Amino acid sequence: MAKITLPVTTEKLINGGQALATLPDGKKCFIWGALDNEEVEIEISKNKKDWCEAVTTKVINPSPDRITPVDPQSYLSTSPWQIMQYDHEKSIKNGILSELYERAKINVSWSDFYQPTDDLHYRNKMEYNFWFDKETQKVSLALHERGTHRKLIITDCSIASEFINSAGRELINFINKNEIPARSLKSVIIRSTEIGEVYLSLFLKDKSILDKMNGLEDLFDGLEILFSNPKSPASVATELLQTSGKNQMLDLLRGNKFFYTARSFFQVNLEPYEHALEDIASQIKDQDTDIIDFYCGVGSIGLSVAKNKKLKLVDSDDESISIAKINAVSMKKVEVINAKSELALDLITNSSTVILDPPRAGLHLSVVDELIEEKPNKIIYLSCNPSTQARDAKLLVDAGYKISFGRGYNFFPRTPHIESLLVFTNVQ
Repeated sequence: MAKITLPVTTEKLINGGQALATLPDGKKCFIWGALDNEEVEIEISKNKKDWCEAVTTKVINPSPDRITPVDPQSYLSTSPWQIMQYDHEKSIKNGILSELYERAKINVSWSDFYQPTDDLHYRNKMEYNFWFDKETQKVSLALHERGTHRKLIITDCSIASEFINSAGRELINFINKNEIPARSLKSVIIRSTEIGEVYLSLFLKDKSILDKMNGLEDLFDGLEILFSNPKSPASVATELLQTSGKNQMLDLLRGNKFFYTARSFFQVNLEPYEHALEDIASQIKDQDTDIIDFYCGVGSIGLSVAKNKKLKLVDSDDESISIAKINAVSMKKVEVINAKSELALDLITNSSTVILDPPRAGLHLSVVDELIEEKPNKIIYLSCNPSTQARDAKLLVDAGYKISFGRGYNFFPRTPHIESLLVFTNVQ
């Protein structure tokens, strides 16, 4: 496709992170690297019949809320909202959240949108690919450049913890010192705890280089090396080749110890997550005695808020479930169930308090249907995708549920990501 560049004036920022503009021919354009109400020059990267995507190449008339990104070369790949004032980010996210529910015709009385003080170096997990530079003959960490198929070299990332940035440099130094070819490497997950312990899951495309990894285990608190089928997506394990050091990580949430692993599901920004847990705990009353936590991961929500109540933890990921059992070992009234939520519907009863924290796709329709049929007393729904949450909420509200609490959270500052919590009560 021939490059198309032209000046446009943006209208607003939308859910997903781009700025919206209307081209002279009426086509809607979704633009990375632009803010609301800016005049920018763009280069179209994807051109469809009724819409297009573009990247900002020049800012002609900047917004008063525009700032210089901390990572000028890589911010679009990691945190594309580095270009705006932090207070403006809160305002935009709060507005997007409200608009999503207004569009769905759902009335929510939102509590104050929660935004943490720290907007940088908050992530405890990063996933990288690798890149070989022919000029320097060196391997580097890399991410895909947004809107292209190219890879972008990453040295440090401003939203990653300093422990992760340091570990990434150590890993790359080891790889280059030992002349490990980039073509044999697939990806790496680097994860750090709050006290600075670092764990790596390194994925190889070639088992024959395993011997070259001798000594890598001395650099980190925990290490696993895995073979991944080159045809499979990044960071999908085909075979575990080697482990060393600690195999579990540990952090505190609401004063409770939680174990997890580099590959199991655990929140990447603990401070705002704890705030959400406080909100969830405040919604569980003395009469809420039977709690079910679907999509539970390692159990961090249910175990943080259930106290001594009867609790069922449900998840289909084998590794997360094995860790959830460890986290629940000191609690007497907890049952850990390895099952897909849509296949564990018989657990839901009219007297249940149901906690939901599904993936971005939202709830399986059969889960929604069962909730509507059984009408549990209370549904607590934390979402990483307000769009699908609004879809599910509409079905629950139309079935007679009332939304008694709602709040948005900035779990991922400097990105478009919004987390939202809704509490539904059965009023019938």
